[in-house]
Amino acid sequence: MSKHRALFLDANHITAYSWQGGNLREEGTFDGDAPGLENFVAYLRLQRSSVFYLLADVAEEGFQIEDIPYVSGNDRKALLERRLGQYFYGTPLTAAISLGRGKTGRRDEKMLFTALTRPQYFEPWFAAMRQAETQLAGLFSAPMVVNSLFKTLNKKDGPTLVLTLCKAGLRQSFFEGDQLRFSRLTPLVTSSLEEYSLTCAVEAAKIYQYLVGQRQIERGKKLETLILAHPAETASFRQKCRDTDELHFDYIDLIERGSKLGLKSQSSDSHADTLLLHLLLQKTPPYQFAPTPERKLYRLWQWRFGLNAAAALILVVCLLFATKNFLQTYTMGQEVESVKLDAALTKQRYEAMLKKLPAMPVSADQLRAMVDRFNTLQKNSPPITMTLNQLSQALSISPQVELDRIDWLPSSNPADSVNPDTGAGAKTAPNATLASGSASYYAIVEIQAHLPAAVANDNRAILEIVDRFVDTLKKNQGMTVTILHMPFDLASGKTIKSSAQTGVTLVELPKFSLRLVQGL
Repeated sequence: MSKHRALFLDANHITAYSWQGGNLREEGTFDGDAPGLENFVAYLRLQRSSVFYLLADVAEEGFQIEDIPYVSGNDRKALLERRLGQYFYGTPLTAAISLGRGKTGRRDEKMLFTALTRPQYFEPWFAAMRQAETQLAGLFSAPMVVNSLFKTLNKKDGPTLVLTLCKAGLRQSFFEGDQLRFSRLTPLVTSSLEEYSLTCAVEAAKIYQYLVGQRQIERGKKLETLILAHPAETASFRQKCRDTDELHFDYIDLIERGSKLGLKSQSSDSHADTLLLHLLLQKTPPYQFAPTPERKLYRLWQWRFGLNAAAALILVVCLLFATKNFLQTYTMGQEVESVKLDAALTKQRYEAMLKKLPAMPVSADQLRAMVDRFNTLQKNSPPITMTLNQLSQALSISPQVELDRIDWLPSSNPADSVNPDTGAGAKTAPNATLASGSASYYAIVEIQAHLPAAVANDNRAILEIVDRFVDTLKKNQGMTVTILHMPFDLASGKTIKSSAQTGVTLVELPKFSLRLVQGL
């Protein structure tokens, strides 16, 4: 994994730091002459896999604030490039920082245009980085990082001046609310504590006069001045920096602020270099000055890092999916084994139950074949429900007819008889025709019925009832009716028999039988 390293550039040299887990460790200082640049290239080649952040603390910088119409897209980009070219001609190290839109009127956008106005000073260092193929994340200025530091203080009201001491000198950064307006660097000669404290008082008074002259603060209004100092040196600052009608001095504990921001390697004096570098790596500002060609290798690193991260994510997803499938397969295997065990136990219980049953006269295979044949016969035997329903309707029309017996047979031959003995004397009713061959299966029904005793001696009435009953049945489509036996012999009359033993006259009920054939 690539490590993050920081480079601190001032007017005289550049210092390299390694950063990990809040610890900053100095790895070397390189001058701007030829030997120093060669050593710098050799150092960069040893750290080719690292990503470098370059922090510049130089005096050659410019700031301009302007309200521009609010536009977006390519129009905004073109407008910002034109304004930067007008304000800072001849330097590519520029940046445009949005300070928000106005509340009234056209709601123009307030912009802070800033630049490092001496690009030739940075060119040897850029050339060394190109030679060593360094992955440069960006070129950042000290005011940008001081701006990030000021935002952690949550001071949003009124003008504020922040004084910070670094190797390059004393930096004064002016804020309106929580937004940076400008910053300047004052080099120091001895970098002693006495010089630092005295310079803070003098430069704060100069900045106040400048702000009043530019009408950025009202005359007579106090300017709050914050000094970032080591707690052991705060007393020296209080002796030199005393409150006046124009300035009010307050102090930020350098050690306490560094601890809150996660810095573990604290400074032993009031120099804020390590704190600014730590804040740069921890909360990288969104704006930087390096031209696009200088950051080409860093862009390639970002693409490579993104592709590796996507590949790692896909690998994790595949591993999770494979693990899920493995667990499902394992669970299904356990379930299959459980089902097999249950089947074996069920088979054992079944065989044990069969042993307890009495012996069958036929084998199981023969019984199974008989059942299959029965099911086949039952499936192929057509129902005669329609014929019986038609017979029931005819009985409803002729209530004098009462059934004694019904015999039926489904057959493919309409000439078959349910009772072969009755077929010899069968007499077909008049106009009865057998539709042989009109159906593949036939319902053959033989019925035996009788009439009430009231009509036993009335042959004409008997004949009319039977004929009406037969005619009713013949009206059904596809039905053939044959009279097998009539209640009387047409050649002779009925006689009444008496019983001498009971003294009661017995009348024999008139009986008849019919044969019905209907195609199914």
